[in-house]
Amino acid sequence: ANMASMMPLQLRPLGIRARDTRAQQVSAPMQSVVDSGGSASSRSSRCSRSWSNLMMGSFAAVSLATWKARRSSSIRSQIVRQGTLAKPGDAETPGNAIEEWLLSLDLPTPLKPVLGSGAWASFAASLVQMFVVAGLSALGTLIEQGEAPAFYAQKYPESSGIILTLGFDHMYSCPLFLGLLAWLAASLIACTGTTQLPMAKRAQRFTFHSSAAMKRRGTFLMRMNCPALGDGVQVPGSAERLQQLRTELTNKGFIVRADDDTNPTQLAASRGLLGKFAPMAVHLALLLTLLGNTVGLVFGSSSEVLVGDGGYADIGKVLDAGRRIKGPLAVLSPNKGLLDSVFVRVDDFRIEYKDDGNIDQFYSKLAIEDENTQKEMYSDEIYVNKPLRYGGATIYQADWAIDRLQLFVNGLPVVVPCKAIPADGGERSWAAFLPLELVTAKDPSKVKEIAKPKEGIVFIVNNMRNVQVYGSDQTLAGVLRSPLAKVEESLEGMPIQFGQEITVEGNNKLRLDRVVGATGLIVKNDPGVPFVYAGYALLMPATLLSVLPFVQVWAAINKDDENQILVTGRANRNQLSFEDEMKATVFSVAK
Repeated sequence: ANMASMMPLQLRPLGIRARDTRAQQVSAPMQSVVDSGGSASSRSSRCSRSWSNLMMGSFAAVSLATWKARRSSSIRSQIVRQGTLAKPGDAETPGNAIEEWLLSLDLPTPLKPVLGSGAWASFAASLVQMFVVAGLSALGTLIEQGEAPAFYAQKYPESSGIILTLGFDHMYSCPLFLGLLAWLAASLIACTGTTQLPMAKRAQRFTFHSSAAMKRRGTFLMRMNCPALGDGVQVPGSAERLQQLRTELTNKGFIVRADDDTNPTQLAASRGLLGKFAPMAVHLALLLTLLGNTVGLVFGSSSEVLVGDGGYADIGKVLDAGRRIKGPLAVLSPNKGLLDSVFVRVDDFRIEYKDDGNIDQFYSKLAIEDENTQKEMYSDEIYVNKPLRYGGATIYQADWAIDRLQLFVNGLPVVVPCKAIPADGGERSWAAFLPLELVTAKDPSKVKEIAKPKEGIVFIVNNMRNVQVYGSDQTLAGVLRSPLAKVEESLEGMPIQFGQEITVEGNNKLRLDRVVGATGLIVKNDPGVPFVYAGYALLMPATLLSVLPFVQVWAAINKDDENQILVTGRANRNQLSFEDEMKATVFSVAK
């Protein structure tokens, strides 16, 4: 008995390493022992039984016979070769509530592969599909979208035919792009139903294995000897050791099931079930993202409007003009009639410039107003990357223009509208024309008719700080400076007039009060955005959880030696660390 209690711990690797018949040995003194079997174990077991019979007499023999009969009856009621499926409610552990909940889920029946889905719905095929979709998305960023055919013919003379034929001028709504998204979604659904779902259902099952079957189930096999008695001291038997192992596994986060709560003979445990369900959550997140993109492409709306400072725009009409689904199918839009009779008012538009003259930022003060009640319902200042959101619509700062010039001619106010000049690839410019008769008149408001409409002063505007003034002789008369411009009041040595006020056409005074701009607003409604946000919110944690290792442990009393417990297990990741953990667990139980 003393020799039996001093047997060394031996870990016998199975599976791939089963060819190595030499067992790794680690010596440790303990009362209950773990070994790899063999003649020494048999001698130890016989010694323990003989010593126990001498001490306990007929009582030990009757107890042993009773225990054997109960165990034999239990084994006969099970399919030993196939193992026994543990019921979900058997000996449920209170810890790890999430995995217990996952175990209780009734998953749907897996799909059967059809139409070669095993190939086109594989992981490699999904990667190819996602790379193609990403490549087309990048191409859609490089190619200008929504322009006239003449634009592509001029800018891409050699490839304009391909761009227009394949619909790359509307990349994100062209049939090729939408078809790829549908294919990717079908691949994810097929992969989930034919691969991930069966794996999750198998992971939910707890199967008890006989001691004979355990030798081929795991990647290692450990034997723990449990002598019935010590020198006058009661030593836990196999059933009690199995209960201790169950408690130790539970403390380490395992979900454990036993064939009998009182006197267990078999245990089945698992940990990391989240790692088996997480890939399905990743697929669901990708499907939500694809669904959101598709809903936005089909039912969304996007339109641009240019509103002068102090002007209004009907949000409902702007959205209707940019609605992607038109005609009879427009009734299918979930946001039909959104924000009707609601206006956006531009209270102020300004541009801030850097010290070197480059544009720093655009700002628009907007107010949302009800057309019927004239009541202001919301207001905010927007700029690039900071939109206004109201009632399902999102308003972005997207463009700008020059709307009009507010001048004083000989002290009298005059407003001159501006018109854009074709840029032809150069700097954007706007022009305004002020008839000469209004410049020379003592009171421009009393001029009823312009006799010489082709004679006058021309204003050229490139920004909201300076205005170039050309006289009736078509020469540069001077540059008017905006009062908001950060420039010195007067600049010495200037060859032309420069300032807030200049003299033109004799002694007529021109003073610039303000360059009034127009803000370019993009009004969008995308009903797919919530799906996209939900998809990305689910994708990030699900991706991290999918790398969690899923481990399984089985333990049973050896049918050939009732004073011996067999322990085996396997892991889908980090196998060596798992084996070290199980060795330490068995040691802690065997002390």
